[in-house]
Amino acid sequence: MKKSSYFVKSLIGLSLIGSVALANDIELDDEKKDLEIKSSIQVNDDISENEEKSYAKIDVNEVINILRKEESGKIINVELENEDGNLVYKAEVIKDNQSIDFIVDAGNGKILHKEVDKKDKSDKEDEHEDNDENEKEKKD
Repeated sequence: MKKSSYFVKSLIGLSLIGSVALANDIELDDEKKDLEIKSSIQVNDDISENEEKSYAKIDVNEVINILRKEESGKIINVELENEDGNLVYKAEVIKDNQSIDFIVDAGNGKILHKEVDKKDKSDKEDEHEDNDENEKEKKD
């Protein structure tokens, strides 16, 4: 009876340790998703788009040149954004069925983050459908 009691307690203890380890691993994955960016230009969260543009020291064309030097591929999108008080350009480049996301400092042109996401064929088809719909809306 004592042996089975120790066995059950041991199993419970091991399962608790495993649960804690798994929870910590999941927590670390979530932290990776919450990327902290620190740009050379700090702004208030509530400024207007025009104010953002006036604070930016580089323009979209300079960002495009930076991206072309960094990565060959088709530049899909470049936008000036206020990321939690950090003025940055977010950009997307498509190369070899992969989407490459960039975050570029709007003050000095430094690439602050680069992330490669592999795209499958269905993702590309969905994206083309979205682009076609956007083109139709612009014409209307």
